Amino acid sequence: MRPDHPLAGMAQAGASYPVSRPATVLHVITGLNTGGAEMVLARLLAHPAMTAGGLRHEVLSLLPAGAVAERLLASGIQIHSIDMARGWPGPIRLLRLAGIIRRVQPAIIQGWMYHGNLAGLVGRALQLRRPPLLWNMRHSLADIAREPMRTRVVIRLGARFSGVPAATIYNSAVAERQHEAIGYRIDRAVLIPNGFDCQTFAPRAGADAVMRRKFGIRKESTVVALVARAHPMKSVDVLVEAVRRARAAGHDLHLLLVGNGMERPEPGIAAALAQLPADRVTLAGEQRDVAEWLAGVDMLAVASSWGEGFPNILGEAMASGVACVATDVGDSAAILDKTGLVVPPGDADAMATALGRLDRLGKMGRQMIGQAARNRIIEHYSLDHVAARYAELYGRFAPLRLGGSGMPGGATDDVPRILNQMRPEAIANEATGPLRSRRGQVVATAPRFAVAGNGGSGATAPAAAMPGMPFDTGLPR
Repeated sequence: MRPDHPLAGMAQAGASYPVSRPATVLHVITGLNTGGAEMVLARLLAHPAMTAGGLRHEVLSLLPAGAVAERLLASGIQIHSIDMARGWPGPIRLLRLAGIIRRVQPAIIQGWMYHGNLAGLVGRALQLRRPPLLWNMRHSLADIAREPMRTRVVIRLGARFSGVPAATIYNSAVAERQHEAIGYRIDRAVLIPNGFDCQTFAPRAGADAVMRRKFGIRKESTVVALVARAHPMKSVDVLVEAVRRARAAGHDLHLLLVGNGMERPEPGIAAALAQLPADRVTLAGEQRDVAEWLAGVDMLAVASSWGEGFPNILGEAMASGVACVATDVGDSAAILDKTGLVVPPGDADAMATALGRLDRLGKMGRQMIGQAARNRIIEHYSLDHVAARYAELYGRFAPLRLGGSGMPGGATDDVPRILNQMRPEAIANEATGPLRSRRGQVVATAPRFAVAGNGGSGATAPAAAMPGMPFDTGLPR
């Protein structure tokens, strides 16, 4: 172990932590309403690999349990809640948090997202004997000033205490670098991307008819879908303007907006939507059957301007064989690689151009691109692979026994060894994103490409055939 490692020189004496049998991982998360991190958690905990080696899992929600709780309960996961209102928890809630952790006696506390990470930190600090704490980052951070004030405070607090967790999981290499830039410790970072069930999300015969019947969309139009909760970072206004410009350039696009709050657009979005023909716009709230119809849309757009680390819907659409265009936020460009189009965030011209190019390819061309995208998800981002990575990490930390002070007892050399073994370069046969040196620098990245904006006119750089494609897609290498 390096002499400057934060665990070097710590006392190795102390009472051992009574690890539960089987070893329990307690996942602490803000809430269980439908969202990207919540759905990842539900998918992971339902996977058989997560119980390998005798591991079991329980979930502690800070807010009252939401819709995702049903999926967790169906998987046999016990759920706890401190029923906190949004805002800062009071002393009664903190005592309830500490009491739940004391009763569960977890072998590992796994925080999820900023608030869940800090709650895990505080709850662990209130224990006499403290298990290893892991954090999980799900958010990219291009500009912290765009975050709400309270969130900024929580992010800064996280940076201050980022030396406490034994490991911090990032689902995005970009997010890892961004958090390092504002002071997060990077020597304990582990990169594990999102994983997708490629049997549930897959091309489906008749999906086009299912989708059009469900949403009442005419057959002759090309459907551009955005599936997300209503939130400023999703930049719905940019996509609406892009569709308007692409339509002005002669593309008969139908915009489908699906997600919590999308059925009730805020006034600025409503005004923009009014510029599109009423029969070429469909608004729908949260849908729980996305896998049933997602493969039927003609293309999926991710228009986010900030905040995305690894957009779940991008991976789900790719696994479903859908041609995609995404903004260059978080790891979207690396995820797509050469199997879709990437545009600058906030650029309606570039987005319009990309939508027009995919429209011109026709159904057959988009299907071939979609198949290449699906192959990429299967090869690099399957749920089987990602669940195995989480299970391996938990299996390595669960045996650590801790002293009453919370310091590792008799196993101080294990933490850096475990983290080194979990780094991508130590698993050479697994492609999980950009390779990094032991100090966190990127040493190899996936190639990126972009579409220059031109108002949706369709004028583009010289086209190149996609590798492995028997025809000219118009997508750049």
